[in-house]
Amino acid sequence: MSIPKHVQDAAESFRYNRIAFVAPPWKKIYQRDKERKQDFAEAVRTYRTIVTAYVDYGYELVELPRDSTERRVRFVLDESARSIRT
Repeated sequence: MSIPKHVQDAAESFRYNRIAFVAPPWKKIYQRDKERKQDFAEAVRTYRTIVTAYVDYGYELVELPRDSTERRVRFVLDESARSIRT
């Protein structure tokens, strides 16, 4: 799949933090609804595509743990604080 030039230009011009959090598909909690129309297999393919794109553009990925919402929030806050210090 080719990426349109305007998307490539935007990705290169509008850099965010070098770290990006990614939430992998989680079969145990995955369910389709009116906003989430993909089945699980398609969600996995989309996730892999997103990860590849982020890596290709030089981002350092941090995968969210498969844990409670509270622990995931704590993880993001802790990792964000760590990235500020380094």
